[in-house]
Amino acid sequence: MKPVWIVDDDRSIRWVFEKALAREDIAFRSFSSADEALAALDDGDAPQVLVSDIRMPGKSGLDLLKL
Repeated sequence: MKPVWIVDDDRSIRWVFEKALAREDIAFRSFSSADEALAALDDGDAPQVLVSDIRMPGKSGLDLLKL
């Protein structure tokens, strides 16, 4: 199964999601920006589920979802 992707510029928010997913033994990847997630997509990786902050510096979560 493909992992859940967490995209948020706030480290503490990512940490909460990481702990919750790890507790349930769910694979995940964390990114601190939309650009990092887009780079992973360019490498051929893709999520099963994407959880993203909407307001982030640079590209927003909405920009990420449009791609």
